[in-house]
Amino acid sequence: MNSVSAQNNPVEPDHQLVLAEMQKKLQRYEEAMTSMASEQEDEDVIDLREYWNVLLRRKWTVIITVVLLLIGTIIATSMMTPMFRATTVMQIERSDGQVLQYQGVEAEEGRYSQDFYQTQYELLKSRALAGRVIDQLGLQESGAFQSDEEAGVIAGMISGFKGGIKEMLASKEEPSADGLEGISEVLPPDLESAFLGSLSVSPVRNSRLVRLSYESPDAQEAALIINTLASSFVDMTLERRFDASTYAKGFLEERIKQVRADLEDSEAALAVYNQERGIINQDDKLGILMGKLREMNTTIVRVEASRIEEESKFQEMIQASDASMSQILDSPVVQSLKQRRTTLRTEYQELLKIYKPAYPKMVQLENQIAQVDDDIAQEVENLRSAIKIKYQAKVREEAKLTESIANTRNEIMSLQRRTTDSQTLKREVDTNRELYDGLLQRMKEVGVAAGITTNNISIIDRARVPSIKFKPSMRKNLMMALMLGLFGGVLLAFLFESLDDSIKVSSDLEKIINKPVLGVIPLVSNKEAAEFDDVSLFAFRSPTSAFAEAYRSMRTALMFSTSQGAPKVLHFTSVNAGEGKTTTAVSMAINFTQTGGNVLLIDADLRNPTLHKVFGLPNNSGLANYLTGELKPAQVARKTEVERLFVIPSGPVPPNPAELLSGAKMLDLVSLSDKRFDYVIIDSPPVLGLADALILADIAEATLMVVSANSTRKAAVEAGLKRLQHSRANVLGTVLTKYEMNKSGYGYDYNYSYNYEYGVGSDESRA
Repeated sequence: MNSVSAQNNPVEPDHQLVLAEMQKKLQRYEEAMTSMASEQEDEDVIDLREYWNVLLRRKWTVIITVVLLLIGTIIATSMMTPMFRATTVMQIERSDGQVLQYQGVEAEEGRYSQDFYQTQYELLKSRALAGRVIDQLGLQESGAFQSDEEAGVIAGMISGFKGGIKEMLASKEEPSADGLEGISEVLPPDLESAFLGSLSVSPVRNSRLVRLSYESPDAQEAALIINTLASSFVDMTLERRFDASTYAKGFLEERIKQVRADLEDSEAALAVYNQERGIINQDDKLGILMGKLREMNTTIVRVEASRIEEESKFQEMIQASDASMSQILDSPVVQSLKQRRTTLRTEYQELLKIYKPAYPKMVQLENQIAQVDDDIAQEVENLRSAIKIKYQAKVREEAKLTESIANTRNEIMSLQRRTTDSQTLKREVDTNRELYDGLLQRMKEVGVAAGITTNNISIIDRARVPSIKFKPSMRKNLMMALMLGLFGGVLLAFLFESLDDSIKVSSDLEKIINKPVLGVIPLVSNKEAAEFDDVSLFAFRSPTSAFAEAYRSMRTALMFSTSQGAPKVLHFTSVNAGEGKTTTAVSMAINFTQTGGNVLLIDADLRNPTLHKVFGLPNNSGLANYLTGELKPAQVARKTEVERLFVIPSGPVPPNPAELLSGAKMLDLVSLSDKRFDYVIIDSPPVLGLADALILADIAEATLMVVSANSTRKAAVEAGLKRLQHSRANVLGTVLTKYEMNKSGYGYDYNYSYNYEYGVGSDESRA
């Protein structure tokens, strides 16, 4: 078994092309891994594609949920009783037509009141209106109005309610339950609730119209009930308004009687009071006095101004001389006398030149001059006396007016004091008279308004007998079931996905072990596996399949996993049995032989060996015989149908596999094989529960953990990784097997083109 190392042999041109192609694949692989890692770093970003992948993986959950709900809906709809709906349209105005100017007794709603129409809608759904229609049509005896099932349910509810009341009253030691039972048994069923359950009130948007609908198994009964309901609502509104007017009229009559009596009493009290005090018409007398007072106040102002003027003249007369007094200077008499005196004196002086003073004519002139002086003095005295008299007269006039004003004011105040109580009584009479007149007028208006039969509610379209059933609608129910089924199916899908902690995609593995996923191996369908005896050789038998291409991509990743290329001693293990580690070991061994290398495949699973079955080799001797010292390596190694591939089967199953594998012979075998072969691949047992894989991982250069998609739990992978790390294993990466690409929706797709010109398949893959 001579082998030539791939590092020492010259590389043929064919192999150069293969290596170049591998480098391209590795570059695309690394780019895909980098992109996946960058997407995983930001956990806050919502990945809609991941949600879509979940739905693809759980599509059967959604489909089954939808189908079951649709089937149930079809069955339930087929068993439902057909119901007919009759509809009438009514118009509701905020107020009546204004026939008269009188206001009604009911409060008027504001123009933009928000609660008016809501109040009307609640009145349409009131139990009082429902009971009125039930009594009017005699629906208590209608079989269509209340089915037997509904009657049974209602009876059960009433019975349970009676039982609860009995227990409550019994615990409180109130009247006996027997008496209550007799009362409860005669209670009628809740027909109003059943009636209102079939009634619907639907306001027409942006209008004053409202649609009233009633559902019943009987089409004629539905139309009759809804038309009767509309008419009863109109009648009830009119009755409520008439009752309000009647009550208001009676109330006003009683109030008028009381106010009339109060008015008569107040008028009598006013008459007695005026008679006792002799008050005839105090308003006229008080007005005369007030006018007189105003006139005197005006006069005293004028008199006071005149008095001040005379007083000023009087003071001037006292202080000034006769020559400087303005009154004397302005007096024409005084001025004429002074002029005569001047003339006489001038004449005297002229005659004095001729005659002596004793001359009779001269004496006569002197006498005339003296007489003029006396007249001037007398005139001045008269002027002084006149000024004094005028001043004194003004003072007396002012005093009289002041006294008269005071007397008039006192008389007014006295009159007001005497008539205060009279005014109070008069105001009471006026108030009672106004109240009486207003109530009397209002009663007349209410009486007139009560006779007007206009209404703000009218029926626009009366209901016709429906000819087509309203429900159940198979199409509508199926659409609702479809939406609910999709919604429920999606919820269940995400619920199952959250409860499922198995490894589904390669990113799940990378998050757990922080190692790259070197290969994603698709699941071989049952149809494809049926063509071969063993799926382990499927990649060898069908080199153009996606299964084979996945292992070639994994081989490329291993070539560039270390700076020296692929590890020469590879150890394949898994967490549990049946995850595809043997198939992976065989497929990778075959892929390494296709690069021109010699490969040794060792079946180190001494508990459940399978390699001899894969290649159809006898298992009478093998690794167990070598480890016990019975045979040499050359005696246990066998050729296979694959060129340059040699296999060491497990041999007979020993009782102590772990002790044999931990011995020096296993290490010697691996060291010898490393020198003789280009690659040594070890297929070992699962890592959990057994020590064999840990021993072999310590011997090999690198360990690859094989994980089965959609079956291996994350916790199991973490536990297996911890065991390998404790044994100083060099875990190079992982391999995800049995990956269902069409189910997972992960987005993997392969496109292959093969060219066997150089004897080696060239491929392209897109992930």
